[in-house]
Amino acid sequence: MALDTFDRYKNNPYLSPISTGTLEKIGGLCGLSDSSAVIDVTCGKGGAALTLAEKFRCIVTGVEARANFAEEARRRAVFRDLDHFVNIVDAGPDHLPFDDYYFDLALRVGQTVPPASRETVAELSRIVRPGGWIALSEAVWKSGPQAAPGPAADEWPREFASNRMAGMEERITEFREAGYAVDLAELESDTSWEHYYAPQAKAILDNRREYNGSSEAQSTLDLWQKELHFYHTGGGKDSLGYACFLLRCP
Repeated sequence: MALDTFDRYKNNPYLSPISTGTLEKIGGLCGLSDSSAVIDVTCGKGGAALTLAEKFRCIVTGVEARANFAEEARRRAVFRDLDHFVNIVDAGPDHLPFDDYYFDLALRVGQTVPPASRETVAELSRIVRPGGWIALSEAVWKSGPQAAPGPAADEWPREFASNRMAGMEERITEFREAGYAVDLAELESDTSWEHYYAPQAKAILDNRREYNGSSEAQSTLDLWQKELHFYHTGGGKDSLGYACFLLRCP
């Protein structure tokens, strides 16, 4: 049996190491209120969308291409009595079906893989009003000689290949050169990484017991566990940070 990514994150409220505190800080810096329109692209299970809607009573549109994540986001919105604030749209992140300059804030914070390509930022900028904000988060290399990625980084899963990752200052420079003001740029604490990986460790153990007769499932679980091992024993904790950026659109 082939396990779906949903099985890995079944115990995670957020699908990245971002924290509730950081999301609320972003909302405060943007002055979100009940008159604000927010879009959460690749919203996953709706963690960020629900956090902002509950705190600021803003209207949030979540965009998610994976049907099982989108359905879970809708279920959680109903369970928390926030379905009148949060609407989930089944769509991919690259060609968003929304009018230009509609939203006050666009988030793409639901993954650790670096998403901040020029095309990604340009598409988010298209749907954000002038003077509005784009919030992005991604894994970055920490700075300093102690944090330099070593040979163990070669074992990091393919989507985390070091040539696709950058340092925090490099990202800030790229954003500014593209014409955005950087209103926030900071790393999450290492505790956020633990809050991200601990539920996955439990899910991996649960799935190993449930699918102990499936070599295909065990192979998938081995790949998931490989990432956790790299972070805890292969240098990831020393070399990896999770950066959150808040960009002000021209």
